[in-house]
Amino acid sequence: MALFKHAQRLRASLLLACAAACVLPAFAQIYPDKPITLIVPYPPGAAVDRVARGLSLELGKRLGQSVIVDNVAGASGTVAGKRMLRTQPDGYTLMIGTVNELVVAPPVMKAGYTARDFTPIAKISNNSTVLVAHPGFAANNVDELIELGRKSREPLLSGATGTATMQTFGGTMLANAGGFKMTHVVYKGGSPLLNDLVAGQVQLGTIALTSALPFIRDGKLKAIGILSMHRDPTAANIPTVNEGKTVKNVQADLWTGLIGPAHMPPAVVARLSSAVREIMASASYREAEFKSGSVVADFAEPAAFGKFLAQEEERVRPLLANVKPE
Repeated sequence: MALFKHAQRLRASLLLACAAACVLPAFAQIYPDKPITLIVPYPPGAAVDRVARGLSLELGKRLGQSVIVDNVAGASGTVAGKRMLRTQPDGYTLMIGTVNELVVAPPVMKAGYTARDFTPIAKISNNSTVLVAHPGFAANNVDELIELGRKSREPLLSGATGTATMQTFGGTMLANAGGFKMTHVVYKGGSPLLNDLVAGQVQLGTIALTSALPFIRDGKLKAIGILSMHRDPTAANIPTVNEGKTVKNVQADLWTGLIGPAHMPPAVVARLSSAVREIMASASYREAEFKSGSVVADFAEPAAFGKFLAQEEERVRPLLANVKPE
């Protein structure tokens, strides 16, 4: 009798496993059958918001459903990150993540999550941080900035988006390397920072190149330098801060990627990954992103993006231990 009951239980377990295996492909075949929400961790007008809106349009075309952008700003992007932790893993709520709220901010803000708590789908783009200034600012390049900063009795004021972001840390790294003091004026997003920079309310700012590039091209702001080891190909005429006489090895590189909540069905992840692959292969999409100051990343499978996120955590960890925003 015991053997018979065991056989019944085994048969029931096999039936359940087969049913589950059948459900996943069927679910993937109908996915998506309703609009998808794409969370952006910053306010409208931010560099990430611009990338998200371009991506949402392209995803919508390929998935046959609307992709609605939802701006969930606050706490250096961690408000959005925490929301993603509570989201159903059905593929109908995704997030355009960046190095800030996925890698930099969680340990600083004690957000209670890491990048490994999400489902990686695809890296989308590579971006740069640029130090810009009001046209009337006394320094025109990094060496003149360092000389000015060292002579100043007060710390130089520089705007930045978020307390625990690569842009803010980048400004601090530059000041430390140059031997002068810098105090950050923290903004919730790129748009209000740009407004104050153009108006002369703040003289300096570390911001995503994609946000600042139109203002640099129009002469409303001047670029002091890219915070990277290499010039940005979308604005190759702007030198890096490491090309000066004093500063070396300062980099605050940015990137964006598409993620979902943990435990998403593999078939849905594959469906999204395939759509992103098509988008990233589009010449018109790549050209539009390049013109806006964003370099579309080479496509990689979700597992490769997950490995990249782990590598970024290792890269950023010593920076967080040694550099603290003022």
